[in-house]
Amino acid sequence: MRTLRRGDRGREVVDLQTRLQALGFDLGNRGIDGVFGPVTEKAVRAFQQATGVLADGRVGRPTWNEIVEAGYRPGSRYLYHREPPFRGTDVAELQRMLNDLGFDPGAVNGLFDGRTARAVRDFQRNAGLMVDGVVDGAVFKVLGTYAAQTLGTHQFPDKSGGYFPEDLFAGTIVVDAARGGRDAGYTGPNGISGADLNLAVAQELAQILPAREVLLTRSGDEEVSPADRAHLANSSGAKMVVSIHHAVHPTPVACGTASFYFELLGYQSHRGRMAATYVQRGVSRALGTCDIGEFGRSYDILRETNIPAVMLEPLYLTNPRELKLASDPYYPAAVAEAVVGALELYASRDANFIAV
Repeated sequence: MRTLRRGDRGREVVDLQTRLQALGFDLGNRGIDGVFGPVTEKAVRAFQQATGVLADGRVGRPTWNEIVEAGYRPGSRYLYHREPPFRGTDVAELQRMLNDLGFDPGAVNGLFDGRTARAVRDFQRNAGLMVDGVVDGAVFKVLGTYAAQTLGTHQFPDKSGGYFPEDLFAGTIVVDAARGGRDAGYTGPNGISGADLNLAVAQELAQILPAREVLLTRSGDEEVSPADRAHLANSSGAKMVVSIHHAVHPTPVACGTASFYFELLGYQSHRGRMAATYVQRGVSRALGTCDIGEFGRSYDILRETNIPAVMLEPLYLTNPRELKLASDPYYPAAVAEAVVGALELYASRDANFIAV
């Protein structure tokens, strides 16, 4: 789909406005008029902020997918395990209620995956329902009856405080180089592309990570879909995903290091957030960049992997000073060493490293 932005008109904008209004976002006096004006842009930004999407007021694929998924209500359709999985707020609500009742669906990510299907069958078995893994309005009604009797925490607290109870490096770690192939990302005036730089850092990281096994989602300039990246991580039995991505911004003064972990509709990955905190501190200090912070997001690589995941944006390629830093031949190794050092401190639970 094409990105919708202020000034656009037509049926696509009518569709967008209709969905936003149905979700409760104010479109002003003109309502659904097919014109992407300032009020529609404000509604888009409000939706993006509520769902953890980059709040730029534009509707590209990530924002559109979130808007469509937000329109599904519990019981409005049949849910069951399939490929690709059902996605939506109805699935997230199902997962939250299962979580409250002690039936572990994994991350509350709005994806009806195999783990969610197992939790549904366990609930059906315990509730005396037909054990078929299918969720309809009747199953939601029974779930709601039981869930109303719980404390409604929606997420069990992490007894390990965001750390791994076992050795992080005793298993596999997946290193993801974002973009690739036709998706080169931003290319600077010196010819460095985001895709190439992501791969260079990922390859350095794969060489020095002290894990039992390290898997790269891509080892060359190739296009790998988000679903294939997630499948590699989920099927490998890995303990963690580290994704490398470089930031860009229309304003060249934008600068600094940022890290991201999975968060959606009140649910967040405890381990992902803690690991992101360590990586954020380690990389920003090593590069001497502004520490923007760590943030919860629902980006594909964070959401679709059922293990803790961290996305790192070491710097902005659109910032002249930081582009010069990224052009240094030693830059990929410097980032990789900072990530490894931070993860080693995370694995050893060195809380002093992240103390403010």
